[in-house]
Amino acid sequence: MKSFIHILLALALGISLVGCGTSSQNESSKTSSVVENFNTSSDTVSSQPANTTLNQGYPEEESDIIDFSSWKLALVNPKNALPENFNPNLSLISKDFAGFEGASFDSRAIGQLHAMCNAAKADGIKLTVISAYRTNDFQTYNFNRKVNRVMEANPALTREQAEEAAAKVVARPGTSEHQLGLSVDFNSVEDSFRYTSAYNWLKAHCTEYGFILRYGDDKQDKTEIIPEPWHYRYVGVAAAKAITEQGLCLEEFLEQNSSNN
Repeated sequence: MKSFIHILLALALGISLVGCGTSSQNESSKTSSVVENFNTSSDTVSSQPANTTLNQGYPEEESDIIDFSSWKLALVNPKNALPENFNPNLSLISKDFAGFEGASFDSRAIGQLHAMCNAAKADGIKLTVISAYRTNDFQTYNFNRKVNRVMEANPALTREQAEEAAAKVVARPGTSEHQLGLSVDFNSVEDSFRYTSAYNWLKAHCTEYGFILRYGDDKQDKTEIIPEPWHYRYVGVAAAKAITEQGLCLEEFLEQNSSNN
């Protein structure tokens, strides 16, 4: 009888161990998978990079020193494309502020983004990130979609002409700040955002956290991008305050201080 009981106990223990092994394997495969995200509300498709992690980060300590060779002041625009192999280290934006799953931002600046959103929240302002880091594939999709819409609205245009028009609204692949991982769009990509309390709060406080309004109303000749009151770029606290106080865009600021680069 004792031998029979010992056999039953051994079988039960074996089943338990097999179950634990299966559970561990499933959790491991979940962790290592790359998640594809579809933001149906804005008709966009994005992909969460494999090097993305959840990291709340820490706010930057304020300094008056501006390092013009810093990653914070990297210039990405129609004349300055990203390297083909560019692969930023990213962290997931807190779900409290992300408008879609997988929204990510440069790990070195994620603390500043969270600090700004938390400060706005404390003041009764809701900031929701509706666009952040974009892969090159997503930017290609986004740009081609805009080109097709331009051609549909203006059948007489050539593909090249349509691309020129589209590029004023959606950056060509490799030239979008969103691919840099240091830019976000807040709340709405409609011009009416400029009349909201969220916009007024950002205008008053964004520099305190190292962000600037990237595409201003009177800077299109320099940025080659239409005004975007929803688009904010991280450049560091000292640079953000200097750029805003001097009424410059990033291109002008770097050009004026090129001797320091």
